[in-house]
Parts: sequence; structure tokens; C-alpha cells
Amino acid sequence: MDLSLLTYHFILPMLDFFKNALGSYGWSIIVVTLLVKVILYPLTKHQTESMKKMQALQPKIKILQDRFNQQKEKYKDRPAKLKEAQATFQKEMMEFYQTNKVNPLGGCLPMLIQLPILIALFWAFNGSPFKPVAVSAPVEILDQDHALAEKRIGKSKPQIYVDSEGKKGRFVITPGEVKIPAGTKVDYKIFKLQGDVLDVSHKARWQLSSSPYYVSYAKSPDLHELADIEIGESPENAILVTKKPGKFFIHALIPASSGDESFLFISGLGKTGPINPDSGTLNIDVVILVLLFALTIWLSGKVTSGYSPPPADPKQAQMQKMMQTMMPPFVAIMILFFPVPAGVLLYFVASGFIQVLQTWLIMRKPITS
Repeated sequence: MDLSLLTYHFILPMLDFFKNALGSYGWSIIVVTLLVKVILYPLTKHQTESMKKMQALQPKIKILQDRFNQQKEKYKDRPAKLKEAQATFQKEMMEFYQTNKVNPLGGCLPMLIQLPILIALFWAFNGSPFKPVAVSAPVEILDQDHALAEKRIGKSKPQIYVDSEGKKGRFVITPGEVKIPAGTKVDYKIFKLQGDVLDVSHKARWQLSSSPYYVSYAKSPDLHELADIEIGESPENAILVTKKPGKFFIHALIPASSGDESFLFISGLGKTGPINPDSGTLNIDVVILVLLFALTIWLSGKVTSGYSPPPADPKQAQMQKMMQTMMPPFVAIMILFFPVPAGVLLYFVASGFIQVLQTWLIMRKPITS
């Protein structure tokens, strides 16, 4: 399934609609996040209730497990009796789940159903219009001994671009993957798959990079010794002139149309990372967003543990407490080291606070059979 189509036909139109209605992509992100969370609430409710019911049944499950562990120790030197005990234990567990009307995998299916929508949301917030779009294709320059292996395959992976007026299009560059001898010239061209974005090609900046996707804060090594780029008759066309064997990527980089848009205390929704790469100053707004997201993780853990019985095993209880303490700072540090645009962090924060509210609403109600 091409999840970019879900982003293109579902998430981005919603973002554009609320942006036009509310006048800001920031409010649009919050409203779209709220709308998606409401749509997915029945699945979230089922998943949370299943988890809560399993936690409530843990003491009884532990009794069955302890009894089986005793049998394992007793019959460890008698394989036939051990196999019989294992079969009996599995049968008892199945009967226990059926009697209590609970499925140990009940929380997995809703999560799998939600996953494509969550990925499409992330792609929307992590791409255009908040972040530059790099339409990218791999290049391998061959030496003369491998010249017969020359290939020029299809088109690059589609990428989405949204302009400042909300018009969107899906683009590729042709050719896609190429394997060519040194000294060869290759004509590259931006090709529109669909959409109504006009005059995008003149914004393209053709670049070579050692990584598959160009990101504005990354420093790519100088690849001039491997190849050069010449602009063709129009900016949508570039000519790659190869020099010597090597592997790299060619990008048609299109700048973000709304990356500098401000919202509340955020000075730019496309701003990425805790440090401004140009000035070296601290991006306070990004740091605040990361801390707010860490707070939502902590709150979610407190709500869940506050309405759940503690684990019967003291070691499990200690591990659960340690996870609740360590998870928020761990996630915050991970995001700071693997930065994402401020628009994505705003989505994380909005989604996190909505999740806390939904979890509280579900967990405070008694379990029903």
C-alpha cells in the first residue's frame, strides 16, 4: 500500500481545509490531530480496555504460571511428563481466557489498524509544506570493467509538495536508479504524477548527496570529484556529468513553502532540532515542545498506573515504576538527537495530551464483562 496516497488524498486536504478556515497551519495541525484521535477513539477504547482487563487478571494468571513452573522443575528429567504438563497448561490458559472473555492479543489489532493513518499523519507533518522536499534517486558510477552492467530504471519514489496556497502535487524524477560508466551524461527531469501545483520546477535546486534524503541541517561531503550537475534548458531539467566510480544520490530539492510560519511560541513550524545550524543558538521553542511531549508521556503513565492494580510480582512492580520514571527523559533525549520539525513536535504534543484525556476517560470506568 502506498501510504503517500493516504497522506495526499486524506491528511493534506484536511490540513488545507482547516488552515483556510483558521488561518494557521498550527491550529490546523491541532484540529486534524483531534479529529483523527476522535475517529480512532473506538479502537483506542477497545485497546485500552483489553489492556486494563489483562492487568486485572494478572494475579490469577500468575497462579497458573507458578503451578506450571513447579511442574517444569518437577518433570525436568522426564520429557514425556513435561510435554503433557505443558499441553495441560496451554489448555488451562485458553479456557481461562475464554471464561473471562479476554484475548491476550486483543490490543494488537486496533494498533495495527491505526498504524497506516498514524504513518500518513507523520509523513504529512514531517514533509511539505513544513520541510524541504527532496525528490531523490540513487546513482552508481561504474568503472570500464563493469560498463556492460549499465541500467536506467524507471522513476524515483514519489514525493509530495504543497505550495503556500495549499495546492499540492506528487512528483518523481526520471530516470530513477541508474548504473552508468564514468564519463557518461544523464538527463534528469522533474515529472509530475498528479496535482495542480504550478511553477514548482523553477524552485528546484539540484544537489548531490551521500544520503538518500536531503535534510537542511545535514552536511553532505563534497562529491564534486565524482560528478557535476549542469542545469538544462529549464530548472526542472538537470544533466549529471559523471567522472569516476562511486555511489551517491541526486536530489531535486524544493524548499518548504510554510517552514517559516509561526504559531504561538513557535517561531517556525519547519524549524528542526534544538540548535539553529546557521547561528548556533538554542531553539528554545523546539526544546519546550520536546519537554511538553515528555510531560504527556509521564502523565499517560501516571493515569494508567493510577487506575491499574500493581503487579503481583515485586520485581515487575519495580521495573514498571522504573520505566515510568525513565521513559519520558529517554524519549526527550532521543528526539533531541534525532530531530524532527517543530510541526511534527506540535502534532506529538497535541496527540499526547488528547491521549492522556482519552486514557483517563477509559481507565476510570469499571471493567465490564
